[in-house]
Amino acid sequence: MILDRFRLDDRVAVVTGAGRGLGAAMALAFAEAGADVVIAARTQSQLDEMAEQIRATGRRAHVVVADLAHPEETAKLAAGAIEAFGKLDIVVTTSAAPCLRRC
Repeated sequence: MILDRFRLDDRVAVVTGAGRGLGAAMALAFAEAGADVVIAARTQSQLDEMAEQIRATGRRAHVVVADLAHPEETAKLAAGAIEAFGKLDIVVTTSAAPCLRRC
């Protein structure tokens, strides 16, 4: 089956902006494809809800509350992924806001 080619079993994905919208949809899709997911956004309650949805797929979720407009928060996110799951395979950032502030 074609979808088998897109399996992400035992991969670790980081998704920013994962509290809602496209980020949430991507985080859930990665989990459904077999990945454990580190989700980041600025709102704890949204991330907690998303983490429950990810766990309902049978995958692990790790929540990092962060404002990625600040470089030190980006480092915290990467470190959190390594600490939680021992590696990092995929990174998806769904917000252009940090770039727009600096560019």
